[in-house]
Amino acid sequence: MFIMVCRLKLHDYLFYASREMGRLYETEKYLHNYGLTYALGLVKAPYANLVQVPRYQEDLQVMNEQGVYVTPAHPLRTTFSFSTFKMANVNYYNFTPQVSSNQVVFGRAKELAPESTFEFFVLSESKRSLPHWIRLGKWMAKARVKVTAEGYAQLKQGNYRADGALNPLDLSQLPENCNIVAMAPASLITNAHCTGSYYELKCGEEKNARIVYLPAEMSYQPERNRRLLA
Repeated sequence: MFIMVCRLKLHDYLFYASREMGRLYETEKYLHNYGLTYALGLVKAPYANLVQVPRYQEDLQVMNEQGVYVTPAHPLRTTFSFSTFKMANVNYYNFTPQVSSNQVVFGRAKELAPESTFEFFVLSESKRSLPHWIRLGKWMAKARVKVTAEGYAQLKQGNYRADGALNPLDLSQLPENCNIVAMAPASLITNAHCTGSYYELKCGEEKNARIVYLPAEMSYQPERNRRLLA
């Protein structure tokens, strides 16, 4: 398996609503692999979706057929920024007590700031070409993608701690121990301690070599989460 270690650096404010707490909309510091796969241009969704239902299974099945998989991006360095925006007063959706007829309702958004840096991995049968610039999030924030290391990984068996963040829906075997990152459309896991088949990739020179461990047999399986099909 050929593995590419990629670094993503924001050049704009990135916003997507991971959590909604009243009028505060918070962006999580992890990037989900489904959205990241679309942003990299590896799959394309139809221009119009009249039924407003995600097409993850139909769109991402092409990646499974090609033997390509993109992991979620975990943060290396992040900073946040808060912005205030005017909210529409839609009474039939969200009742807001009005003191006067001219009252303005404001909302707050917690966004990832420029210079925030992330890392993710691309697994494929052979080397893939990735764009240098992509756009992410609600406001299509601009981000730079750079491949920092790449090579063919060795397939091994045993106990290991997986690097980065993982999507548990896409694993062939669940980890023995991990941390959960609650976010949409499906929660991610970090610090996963697993047993089974895994890939080992050595990056860099022998003295300062970094070893990356990733689970084997990862593939897009969004149908395991029934909420995505509701």
